[in-house]
Amino acid sequence: MSAKRLQGCSLIMRNIEELQNQLHAASVLSTSESNDSKDMPSKRMKLSHSRARAPSPASVSDHSSEENWQPPTVFDSLKFTANDDESDIESNEEDITHSDDLDDSNCCSRLIDFAASESMDDDPHDETWLPPRKAKCRAQQIGRPNHYKKGPDVGSKSARTRRRYKQLLQNQKPLTSLGFTIQPKLYQSTHVTPATEESSSLTSHQHLEPDSESEEDDLDADIMSPMSETPAPDSQLSTGLACDAEEIWEDELEEEEQAGVDIRGWDELREQIKKDLTKGGKTLPLSRVNQLLLVRNFATLRLKGRGRIAASLEIAHQWHEGEGAYFARKVQALARHYQVFEQLPIEKRGGRENALSPLKDERLQLACRQWLTSQPIGEITPRKFQHALNNIIIPSLNTSLPRQLSERTARRWLIKLGWQRTVLRKGVYMDGHEHEDVKKYRQEVFLPAMAAFESHMALSCVEMVAVWHDESCFHANDYKTRAYLLPGQQILQKKGRGRIIHVSGFIDAVDGRLALRDKEGEVVEEARKIIYPGANGSDAWWDTAQLLAQMKDAIRIFEAAHPNRQALFIFDQSSAHASLPEDALRAFDMNKSNGGKQRHRQDTVIPQSNPCIEHRGKIQKMTLPDGSPKGLKQVLEERGFDVRKLRAKCAPVCPWESTNCCMACLLSQQEDFTNQPSMLETLIKKAGHECIFLPKFHCELNPIEMYWGWCKYRYREVPKKTFEDAKRCAKEQLDACPTEVIRRFINRSWRFMSAYCLGLTGKAAEWAVQKQKQHRQVSQRAMMSIEAVLDRA
Repeated sequence: MSAKRLQGCSLIMRNIEELQNQLHAASVLSTSESNDSKDMPSKRMKLSHSRARAPSPASVSDHSSEENWQPPTVFDSLKFTANDDESDIESNEEDITHSDDLDDSNCCSRLIDFAASESMDDDPHDETWLPPRKAKCRAQQIGRPNHYKKGPDVGSKSARTRRRYKQLLQNQKPLTSLGFTIQPKLYQSTHVTPATEESSSLTSHQHLEPDSESEEDDLDADIMSPMSETPAPDSQLSTGLACDAEEIWEDELEEEEQAGVDIRGWDELREQIKKDLTKGGKTLPLSRVNQLLLVRNFATLRLKGRGRIAASLEIAHQWHEGEGAYFARKVQALARHYQVFEQLPIEKRGGRENALSPLKDERLQLACRQWLTSQPIGEITPRKFQHALNNIIIPSLNTSLPRQLSERTARRWLIKLGWQRTVLRKGVYMDGHEHEDVKKYRQEVFLPAMAAFESHMALSCVEMVAVWHDESCFHANDYKTRAYLLPGQQILQKKGRGRIIHVSGFIDAVDGRLALRDKEGEVVEEARKIIYPGANGSDAWWDTAQLLAQMKDAIRIFEAAHPNRQALFIFDQSSAHASLPEDALRAFDMNKSNGGKQRHRQDTVIPQSNPCIEHRGKIQKMTLPDGSPKGLKQVLEERGFDVRKLRAKCAPVCPWESTNCCMACLLSQQEDFTNQPSMLETLIKKAGHECIFLPKFHCELNPIEMYWGWCKYRYREVPKKTFEDAKRCAKEQLDACPTEVIRRFINRSWRFMSAYCLGLTGKAAEWAVQKQKQHRQVSQRAMMSIEAVLDRA
């Protein structure tokens, strides 16, 4: 016998001894009192194993005068307690017949044997036989359980927890309103551990009598979570517990509705699912197709005689990697929803597609359409629509949004309301990027020269500043190339583009626009030149003389704004920029013979590439001693060429890529005739600065082209009624571009140069420039990505 069991037996012995002493005293007292109260009606006290019946209130006042009165004893199991009520419980000798048995020593031995008996499987930790103080201490030591049920399934928790959540659940609809049937629970699902045969049989046939207070909640919990019960092992099949529990779910518990819902069979529903898959197999999302396949498989298994749990577990075994208990519950819920409503649950996820947009409000839609239709055709833009939504449309409806709508949201709403972005531009563009002569100049002349100039443009000590030049024209009737229009809607545009506004400007990376500024940063003088040519204009068309005059002002402004620095002026390939002086060497303007009506040429030096070695490096006079100009024949003969069989010029033009077809073509291919500096280049180098020309068709290398696009985009958005409005708007937009934006345009052009130096062309160069985030060159990461693609190919 254990120490705890011996301690319990000793407590019983002490209680028995105290009980015997008090019973003996009570029996003596009751005998003496019974002789004095023979005439009074006796009241019989009924003793039981639990507790004696409480005395009547009338008996309390009858014996209140007794002096030697002691409270009678009350039997409560094996423990003795005194009755605190001052009532007189009369009893005769027959009522205290148990005292003789308690005095017997055999009774004590039987009680001890009963307490220490192992056949009753007594537990020393059982508080039912311990004293009250010991029982209270024992209850405090046991404490609370280690694991609690978690999650939103309140119905599976205890009755006390469900009472606490009663207020939260009072507004929820009962399951019967959705067509579910509640039937009484017949069996209690318990997990049977492998034990003796007798204990397992008792557990398997144990009936559940649910408490009336929590019976309905328990049944709701069983319906909502049918897979929450632990599956019984194979050893329980003989007892019938697992089979009976599965038969409960197979007994059409949720298929026969008491709320009047007409439920179709799985054979009809399966045919409907097949039609849905055939009709929407290519349009439905993959998630919805998978849901339909799950329900169809579930219906097929149900028609083959599988139960709900067995069918869902088999589907979970095929579709899920883990155990699949949770997945099986979801399959049952999905199948039940399709059986009741004959459609899949409404998808509430998906972000913006399924989000509740304010545009779904019919009042807001009507107000937006009224505002859009009231605007002139073609004048609607996302920015204007955004401003109208935030300041006019939404406030007029007496509603407010958490935050103001963005331009991107306004653009999406325009499309949803039916306005489409229509392209209005018409024209033809020819690209000559990959022409052989263009590539040769770009790779052999321009890029090496720019690399040499870039070495003098260190950010720490800027010695040279690159200045880009270009010309652009703004028209009075310039309109946007794209507009938001309704389907079939057209814009009545003016036939002509209107009067022209010609702009010739310069930009650099230091100040943005080349201008002279004061201490406050205000523009005092700018190198930009604006004229208004045309038939009705006040200015002449742009020519070389005006360019040279502007170039002199630009050099003066640069030297004043950047003293002690050298400028690198970059121009594109145009006829005005390549204009030569009047005495330039032009072979096709010369006659065959000397004299005649031809211009006088400047003297030259025979180049080192001349075929006759003895004539190389000699100075060649282009006029005769009498001052008349020399002709083609004499100039070529002085250089050692035999021109007796050559004609002077080809008619109408020389063949493509010819070398010695005529005298004019042969002389024009000489280096001194080919590499003549233009008047613009001569003017710049004479002032102490450098000049270079961009390759043809390479507008991406000139950042001022991006500057023109930035200005024209905003210029076209502004409606202009008169030419004065157009002039004012053009000047405002030209001054509005920030310096930081111009610097970004310049850096982008430098990155294109870096891509061309690395051998990239076309789409590859454009992708590398867009991908990389460095300052002025293409990143190595972008180049490695391109090389990886090329190696795979």
